[in-house]
Amino acid sequence: MSEPLVSVCIGTYNRKDYVRECVDSALAQTWPRKEIVVVDDASTDGTRELLHGYGAAIRLIQRETNSGMCPVTRNQAARAARGEFVAFLDSDDVWYPEKLAKQMAFMAAHPDVPMCHTLCDVIDERSRPVGVRHGAGAVPATGWIFEPLLDHCWITISTVLARRALFDAVGGFCEDRETGIIGEDQDFFLRVARAHPIGLVAEVLAGYRKTPAGISRNRWKSIPESQSFNEILLKRRQIWEGVVPRRRVVAAHSRACLANAAHWRGQGASRRALYFCWRGLRHDPANARLWDEAARSLYRLARPARRPMAVPP
Repeated sequence: MSEPLVSVCIGTYNRKDYVRECVDSALAQTWPRKEIVVVDDASTDGTRELLHGYGAAIRLIQRETNSGMCPVTRNQAARAARGEFVAFLDSDDVWYPEKLAKQMAFMAAHPDVPMCHTLCDVIDERSRPVGVRHGAGAVPATGWIFEPLLDHCWITISTVLARRALFDAVGGFCEDRETGIIGEDQDFFLRVARAHPIGLVAEVLAGYRKTPAGISRNRWKSIPESQSFNEILLKRRQIWEGVVPRRRVVAAHSRACLANAAHWRGQGASRRALYFCWRGLRHDPANARLWDEAARSLYRLARPARRPMAVPP
């Protein structure tokens, strides 16, 4: 009983095809003291019935109305947690057996670090690894990583382990609808990183599921970078003020706009590319690279479509 209790916090909604593998991977952890807290967000596809089959092996909390947002169920699970540590696991992701044990060893060796994460595989719909997310050498090492987090969310939520006291102090995941749908993870990590170092266990200890899906009307605005969250961040001054100047946040937003504009121009979607140029120039009107990207996209739009060459009879 000397080992600290770790509360595994899982929120789920209509994940019948994946939630069993997720919960089983948490139960299979070699760390001896753990509880699995699952919040079901009013699932209608059989997920809830499947979870009932675990009986006392998990603590199941059932919501009667759907919240529509991941941060709500994550926060509810964390508030119900009894452990000294909390770990988060999305219900379509998985852990490898030594994940918690290796992170708890790291936390014991680094008492000044309130939160750590690991590397993870990207897995497909059949749980086959297809690569390491972000690339093993790209993720910032243990330390003060506020500025790298401005440019990209290097942390995968299903790899995070935190001291419960940190979660209580920081205030959980943002449930504001604007942030909670597109940027609750990055928002939380930045609030931690402005005041604390963040640890990295540089081993692949989880699987982040990525399944084929079409680009919806709304999703394209966050591909390949989360430009929408960067724009929200400009308004959430309490996160970055006193840590970096506003121009650094603007630079992160402009970088995301450039990446997205270049991506969509390359896909032949020049109007989408121009949208990102416009969003960037609103905050950074002197940015020559944004103007250049806008000119390239306008040229693509103005250029007449090539007609197929006539085939002689």
